[in-house]
Amino acid sequence: MRVDALAATNFRNLAPFRIEPHPRFNIFEGPNGQGKTNLLESIYLLSAFRSFRDVTNRQLIQWGEQDTRVFAEVTRHAVKRDIEIAISSKGKKVKLDGTAITRLPAAFVHFNVVLFTPDHLQLTKAGPEPRRRLLDRAIYATWPSYIDELRAYQAALRNRNALLRNHSTDRTVAAPFERLLVDTAVAVIRRRLDYIDALTPHVERAFHDITNGEHTVKLSYRGSPTDTDDAVRTALETRLEATRATDERRGFTSFGPQTHDLTVTLDGRSARTYASQGQHRALVLALKIAELHHLRAVHNLEPVLLLDDVSSELDEARNAQLMHHLTTAAGQVFLTTTDRRWIQLGNDRHVYAVSEGSVSL
Repeated sequence: MRVDALAATNFRNLAPFRIEPHPRFNIFEGPNGQGKTNLLESIYLLSAFRSFRDVTNRQLIQWGEQDTRVFAEVTRHAVKRDIEIAISSKGKKVKLDGTAITRLPAAFVHFNVVLFTPDHLQLTKAGPEPRRRLLDRAIYATWPSYIDELRAYQAALRNRNALLRNHSTDRTVAAPFERLLVDTAVAVIRRRLDYIDALTPHVERAFHDITNGEHTVKLSYRGSPTDTDDAVRTALETRLEATRATDERRGFTSFGPQTHDLTVTLDGRSARTYASQGQHRALVLALKIAELHHLRAVHNLEPVLLLDDVSSELDEARNAQLMHHLTTAAGQVFLTTTDRRWIQLGNDRHVYAVSEGSVSL
């Protein structure tokens, strides 16, 4: 998997550009606030059709302009594809090989990307929401049809919450909505459980290597039984009945996939509570390396890796481990830095200077 060309006009603060990236390492260097992260954001946008930041479409358009266009030529399994996203006040339009699409086919994974930003270094410290978001995005990259399952659950959840807010809780009225809520919740939970099962051995190996086997890590899913779909369904139905009065009083559904969590334990104890600063960083590094390896195993390719100024946030030992992994196991990499001395990758690379939105090789 690689990006052969990348171009954009009116994207964020960036001057119009077109680059032909190196097949291995691409370093965007410059002071803070110059547009380096925006370059990574443009690549991620072409993969996920959304930013990794919490922004509106309008914020992606350069100030004073009416629209933006981002384009890439990518190669996946020796097949070349053109991807283009245009954003304006009328919305977002996506073209694959010049043909407009309104819906990505579930069986078509066009561009596999793994992202690692400084915000991710808080994942094992933060509350459940960022871990759920990370989990859902990683599952979508593995099984694209998951987005439909997740949206179906979210729609069912909105419908039941609307009934609760309107006090329309007559069992005859509510029953079909609640059956759909349970059905769609089971599908989401099953995907999450399957993904965690598949990711766990990759995390364990990566963490073992990073810590020289001094600690053990385990992943688990908190909020639902982890055996059969029937057990998950029974637990959801039981909880639905048990919390009905509370939900009616509060006006929203108090349980389900929207409240669940990916939990991480270190040596049998909660990493969120007991891990040191260095251990948190090692855990997150292991999670991102595992995500990379899992996608490789599923799709038989090297995903494109995006690293946003991560080296300056890692301690010396973790940064050395990351650099070793990149040189020995990663495919094409795009990374940002304020000082290339953090980046020990040899000469198999392009280094781009980024200054006030201008990109030059």
